[in-house]
Amino acid sequence: MTLGDSQVRVKVYQLEDGVTWIDRGIGFCTLEDYQGVLHLNVVSESEVNHLLLDCVVQKGEVYQKQESALIVWTEPTGEDLALSFEEQEGCLSILNQINEFENVVKGKYAVLVENALNGSLQPQDDIRLPLPSMGTLQEIERIVREAGQSVYQRDKLVAYITGEGYLERLRDLHETCEDLDATEELHIIYNIARQIILLNDSSMFECIIRDEHIIGIAGMLEYDPQNPVEPGTYRSFLSDNSRFKEIVPIPDAEIRTKIHQTFRIQYLKDVVLPQIVDEGTLPVINALLFFNQAQIANYVHHNDEFLDELFGILRRQDDSKKKRDVVLFVRQFCNMSKSLPITYRVGLYRTLCQHGLFSAFEYALQDGDETLREIGMDVLMSVLEQDRALVRSYMLDQQRQQCGGPTLLDIIVEGSRHHIGSAIQILCSDAIRALLDTLTPSFDSMGAPVDAAVNSVVERETNGFLALFYEAYARDLLAPLFQSTREEVTMMAPGSDEAGSLFFLCDLLSSMVRAHVPQAREFVLSSGVMRSVLLLFGARAIYLRLAALRFVRVCVAQPNDAFMKYVSSSGALGMVVNLFVEMLPRDNLASSACQELLMFVAKQRTSSLLPHIL
Repeated sequence: MTLGDSQVRVKVYQLEDGVTWIDRGIGFCTLEDYQGVLHLNVVSESEVNHLLLDCVVQKGEVYQKQESALIVWTEPTGEDLALSFEEQEGCLSILNQINEFENVVKGKYAVLVENALNGSLQPQDDIRLPLPSMGTLQEIERIVREAGQSVYQRDKLVAYITGEGYLERLRDLHETCEDLDATEELHIIYNIARQIILLNDSSMFECIIRDEHIIGIAGMLEYDPQNPVEPGTYRSFLSDNSRFKEIVPIPDAEIRTKIHQTFRIQYLKDVVLPQIVDEGTLPVINALLFFNQAQIANYVHHNDEFLDELFGILRRQDDSKKKRDVVLFVRQFCNMSKSLPITYRVGLYRTLCQHGLFSAFEYALQDGDETLREIGMDVLMSVLEQDRALVRSYMLDQQRQQCGGPTLLDIIVEGSRHHIGSAIQILCSDAIRALLDTLTPSFDSMGAPVDAAVNSVVERETNGFLALFYEAYARDLLAPLFQSTREEVTMMAPGSDEAGSLFFLCDLLSSMVRAHVPQAREFVLSSGVMRSVLLLFGARAIYLRLAALRFVRVCVAQPNDAFMKYVSSSGALGMVVNLFVEMLPRDNLASSACQELLMFVAKQRTSSLLPHIL
């Protein structure tokens, strides 16, 4: 029997000669129960019938979790092994299953010992609860509380409650007590509902969030003796169906049910249960959320008809409210998908983009409502975090097609220059920084080498994007820096939005020179941006002067004679020396940074620069 509902992708390592960890391959990890003996198996990803690992799970604290996604242990034979997990959640899932299995085994042993001492090897009788009434509430509370302390009694209690319609009877009694204003009984019913939740059983939670039970349970939890809420608060929120909008009809009844369940679980987790749950309850709630979200995401991911109709609203409809709802749906769906594995999210975003995700960004970012623009940028940042190459590829396609109207890159650059200090300006600036981060990973999230052909395509598109950016956008983006005068910089208040904008642009320029050596170097030489940056040495804000210092430091590290001559002729090192003298004898960040730059020039013995510091 396989424990858990899904396989977990891992890489297997073995310690050789007590020194070197040897990679034994990538596969999928599962826990298998063979007649009461738990086996830890890893099936090869490339060869389905090949086991990379098959070992019996040992008792005790053998399996050590290291860092965020690594399990290390020693086999009885002395062999040291390790599993590196693709996701931290997978690592925690395997450890929790091992601990749960061991607790079950211990529970079976304890029951056998107890029965043996009592002269019987027969299992304990099934649990039955008294029918709910005002006179039996205290007895019900006692049985539920005691059953929660034993693994087998707990399982029997869950089976009884979920199979006998018991929650309906408890709900009816709760309504009667509310009508009679029986406060003491309402508090006892609250304690019963609380103990039922603390059974920490997934099937119990699935029963609670059904349509026929959730409102009743929410009503019981309103009568917390320590933290009472206005009666009807939870029930009113959960009963309001206006929060559920079907922008595009979802014919699959099961998916609609999962959506409603996910909303209820999230509300219970965030609002109703924070004062109730213990450390054992949250993993159960999170697991239910994860599996529901995965099923919803999978439905949307593979439903071309649904996606075409959804994004078609942006192209065909004139109703701005419906278009706004599409953007809100995309934001909520992408936020929900953040809990899914990285590899799945990348494929999901690519599918959404094929059907028109970028049209949602363009509509949102050009809307007059600032809140909607922020939502559009927030979703775009989620895509950029996972797949920058995808966004750059779309921008290149837009430029080639030249359909007229502003492109997505036009909108982002424009947003970064206006409404200085606003949320939309900050988000646009972050998006530009992400787009210009062109480091191509050599390994995927599991440590496996990225295919050379894929890397070649990404590199070609990256170079195309950089050529487009430096040719058509770099000067416009840096316009506030180019337009600054010495008097404006000198009088600029340290905490002003304008100072913050110049700081961002100077820092971005440093990153560009460091990352895009040929393109950025040519831009610096041809644009004269060095003169504008050196003005920042006269600013009142020390962080602006440090930003200019960082830019000079990046420039002097470039191994190019022509560039060095340009730096030396600009007077940049004279500015650095003046700042160093001004900071003396104080030992602060500015003086340390100046000293490091000057020492670097001296050690490198750059002939074109040395005369400027001697």
